[in-house]
Amino acid sequence: MLIALGAIIIGFVIGVLLAVVRIAPKTNVVVKFLDKIAQLYITVIRGTPTMVQLLIMYSSIMVGFKYLETNILVPIVAFGINSGAYMAEIIRSGINSVDVGQIEAGRSVGLSWVTTMWKIVIPQAIKVVIPTIFNEIIILVKETSVVSVIALRMGGIQKWDLLGLTSKMAVAKPATYNAFLYTAAALYLIVVLLLTLVQKGIEKRMKINERRH
Repeated sequence: MLIALGAIIIGFVIGVLLAVVRIAPKTNVVVKFLDKIAQLYITVIRGTPTMVQLLIMYSSIMVGFKYLETNILVPIVAFGINSGAYMAEIIRSGINSVDVGQIEAGRSVGLSWVTTMWKIVIPQAIKVVIPTIFNEIIILVKETSVVSVIALRMGGIQKWDLLGLTSKMAVAKPATYNAFLYTAAALYLIVVLLLTLVQKGIEKRMKINERRH
């Protein structure tokens, strides 16, 4: 779960930055260049398998980290970069759903484009896409089980995920392997149900705040 938590934070930050770049007015060369980079990033990440990205991150990009005890950074960064591409498209769709008049209102009172986005548009966009963001988080949590499959190639990472932990326990007691698999499935289900409760709690709180205003 530590892998998923770290990846969610990285993915959300990357997603917001990419979404802002994608919808920013293409008024100069720098913004146009960043937009092309963002498009390439999203296309490549969404077009390649998660496991392949994880292996590339481990064997090529973060080579210096894999022998450290803290090699949990490898899957956190890999899954975070992967999630960032999907978060970007989710948040961009949310921003596009906000009425253009909101941006015009912000600019008319003297706010810069960035301030208008940060204080007016993005908060409204996040409200719209919360269910989709939580779906992405749930998928990410379940995808981290991939780490256990390639754990033989990634050393100590296996101890950081639920399926890896249950596999180690199964090695100690092979006769109960199926029981450990069911245990892993139950643990993932519990985590997903807890995330669903958090999602409903946030949505309920937002609805209450909207009624007060």
